[in-house]
This record gives sequence, C-alpha cells and structure tokens, in this order.
Amino acid sequence: MKFCGVEKRLLLRCSSAALLAILLIILISPSRHPRSFVQIQTASRGSSAPKALSPPQDALQISSNTVATKPADPFRATPSATSDTGVEDISFAHHNNNPPVDRASRTTNAPPSSTHVSQLHLVIAHHNEEPFWMRRWIDSVRSIPYIKELGIKVIIYTKGQETDLVTLKETTAADEVFRLPNVGREGSTYLHHLLKVYDDPPPFMMFTQAIIKKGQYLSGEVEDEKVARLKDWIYDKLSEKFTSDIGFMSLDRKHDICFCGHCTDMGRDDFYPLWPQLYAILEGKVCQELEGSVLSFNGHFIVSRNRILSRPKSTYEYLKELVDAPQDHWLHTEPEPKWFEKEKGKSTPDNPKFGHTLERLWHVIFNCSDPAQMVDCDVKGMKAEGPGGCTCKDILAVPIPASAVKDSAGDNNSQPSSTDT
Repeated sequence: MKFCGVEKRLLLRCSSAALLAILLIILISPSRHPRSFVQIQTASRGSSAPKALSPPQDALQISSNTVATKPADPFRATPSATSDTGVEDISFAHHNNNPPVDRASRTTNAPPSSTHVSQLHLVIAHHNEEPFWMRRWIDSVRSIPYIKELGIKVIIYTKGQETDLVTLKETTAADEVFRLPNVGREGSTYLHHLLKVYDDPPPFMMFTQAIIKKGQYLSGEVEDEKVARLKDWIYDKLSEKFTSDIGFMSLDRKHDICFCGHCTDMGRDDFYPLWPQLYAILEGKVCQELEGSVLSFNGHFIVSRNRILSRPKSTYEYLKELVDAPQDHWLHTEPEPKWFEKEKGKSTPDNPKFGHTLERLWHVIFNCSDPAQMVDCDVKGMKAEGPGGCTCKDILAVPIPASAVKDSAGDNNSQPSSTDT
C-alpha cells in the first residue's frame, strides 16, 4: 500500500508538472500572437504583407472619366472642329497670347481679367451684307457705357466666298476678320468661335448675324443718319439690362415656347423631331409635353463664360458636326418641320434644316429655357411689342463698374451721331 501510495503521490506530482508545462507552452506559443492571424491570411494570398483591396481596372477607368469630364459629358468624343483648314484669316495679331487661366478661378463674368484686354467678344456671322450698314450698328454697340468699360473685340466670320476681307475689315473697323466655308448657317459660325476660345473664353460673348432683324432702323423709319443703327428698345436693353451678372440674354424682341419639339413660333405649330432628342442628351432627362422651354429667333444673344463652360467642349463639337453635315447625311432627309421645304427648298449644307433646330436650342444649350427662372419672361416680355425679356442671371457676380451706371445728372447714353463714325 505504501508503495502504491508513494506511486500515487509521484504520479500526482508528475501529472501536475506536465499540466503546468503544457500551459506554459500554450501561453508562449507564437500561434497565440495577435499578428499571426494577419500573417496567415496574407500568406494565403501569396504575399508577405497585407494589401488594400483595389477596384477592377474598368471601375478605375470609369471613375477617371467621370472626374475628367465634369460637367458630365453625354457625347462621344469627336475630333476637334476648330482646325484652321479652310479658314482664311486677316486678323492683325490680336490673338490672346497670355497664359491659360486657371479654371478654378473662373467664378465671375466681369472685369478685372488677367488674360483678356477685351472682356466682350462681339462675334458676327456675315455672308454678303453691306459692311457700311454693319458699321452703323457696331458703333451703336461700342457706344454703350458698360461695353466701353468691358472693352469690346469685334470678330467677323464671313461665308461670302467673293467678299474682300481687307475691305470688310476696314469698313466695319473690326479687330479680326475670317473666311469660313459656306456651311451650317450662323450656328456653325458661332460653334466655330466657341470651340476656338473654349480653353480660355472671355467673360462675355455677344453673337449676332450681320443684320440684327427687328433691331435696326430701316430707311424711311428715321432720318438717314440713324438708318441701320440699333433701335431704341435694343439699345436701352443693352444699356440698362446688360450687367456683370448676366448669364444669358436674348437680343430678340419676341419669344415663344417649345413643348418637347412642338414649337409655337411665327404663328405656326411645327414639330422639330431632333429637338426632344437633343434636349434629352443635354438635360439628362426626357422632355415632357406640358413643360415649355423658351425659344428665341434669329440667333442674337449674349452668353457668359460660366454658361459656356457649363457644357463640355465635346457638346459643341458634336453640334457642329451635325450642323456641318455633308449632303449625303441622313439629317438632310428628315421631313420635318414641314414649313422648311415649302419656304426654303431642300435641306443643303449651306442651309441645313437642322440649322433652324439649332437656332431654337440656344436657350437650352446655355441653361436658360425655364420661364420660371428668367427675368422679364412674363407674357408681356415675350411679345413682339414688349421690352424684350427672358434673361438668365448667374449667381456669382462682381459690382457693376461705376462708369457703367447711368448718371442721374442727365447722361442719356445716346447713340453716336453720324459724325462719330
């Protein structure tokens, strides 16, 4: 028994020692180290160190494109439409040679500007109009106080293939004169200039045809020295309404409404089939028949740098590609609007039917088509005998220069007399 008792005590001691040894082994074992789980996991991925998860390559490309094309670009990229091929230039080295402006600094429309001596580009689409009469209304524009303060650069693009560029420049006193191929109507001319200056546009651009329809005095209406000058309504509008916060200002006196391509203009209700498609691309939504969009005519308007840059460059490239389409393009076979062929004949590159659709889209292109967001766009403002309303303002602005404010002491801002020209 004693032997057995001794054996039992020895066994008990041995067992206790063995148990302690096992516990010590467990406590100091590397498998209990907090980093061991990470090491095991990373080792199973074939790496000696943990790695962050990365998105698939296509996801990275999508993300990169999204950042690079703000505002979101709905159009497929196309080659630049601003090549000088076919463009004849007799400008006298007035091009802006200043370094490009930082896009982050583009927050206001009015001066001061470090890159543009002239804060307003007056861009004129010319075909065969008489330069002498153009000079009359150009001088009217130059005489407006706020435009004097901004500084104006007159740029004429002619599509008259026989027009003498030197004579055109000297007679109109333009700063630059170019010849373009005779395609795409005035819309192509405007898009050409937008693309040309897109990387560094001036604070404002004023686009007009060589004759400002309904905006000039005609022979027989006034004495000879006033013929072809701006009519009082448009002169007063430019003098009083054109300020530093203007985003888009139509220079037409009459405005109408387009209901998803059904445009009630000139006493007709015509359908422009490409209008709702382009609206959907530009606005990112399908147009609704009961939601009217303002339209104006003749292609006379002022637009700010902010509104121009609210669209990616490829938007203007795409529109120019359409309006410049060759004769065999499907655009020229579109049967509507029906009035076009009755009054203008077949759609051709020099007078494309799409050019009239584009004329009715400028308000949409520059985010100024909702009557509720416009100034003076009530029933009276839209009528031909009204003050010429439907203007949009930008949120950011700087104070109007003091010299542009009408002097209450009696400065009537009158147009220049015939001796001034």
